[in-house]
Amino acid sequence: MFDIGFSELTLIFVIGLVVLGPERLPKAARTVGYWMGRARSTFNHLRNELEREALNQDMRERMESQMREMGLDEDSIREARDNLLSEQEVARARRRPSTLEHEPLEHETREHDTSHSPSPGAEHPESEKKSND
Repeated sequence: MFDIGFSELTLIFVIGLVVLGPERLPKAARTVGYWMGRARSTFNHLRNELEREALNQDMRERMESQMREMGLDEDSIREARDNLLSEQEVARARRRPSTLEHEPLEHETREHDTSHSPSPGAEHPESEKKSND
């Protein structure tokens, strides 16, 4: 960080010894060391944070360029996500992986319920038997 050699450090120590005296010099050296350590730690933390942010930005740009190359945009991804199976449908499929028959899905039951319901004017076969007797 600083380019201080041994001779410069010795000169600073001698000046500090003359100015502060032998009683206050150790406490001053500890305080200077403490604040230098805090400054170095803060600087390293800031540098790491900036490097991490630059890496995240680079990754984001790569992902966006690859999505453009594949012809994907946010709307097509949302549409694909909306077309995925629900959690209940996935659980149902996992329960019966070997059979081809499946329980009707929610949207299928609505469609089938309306198509299987008898028409209002139709009678049940049992009622026809009773009327024929």
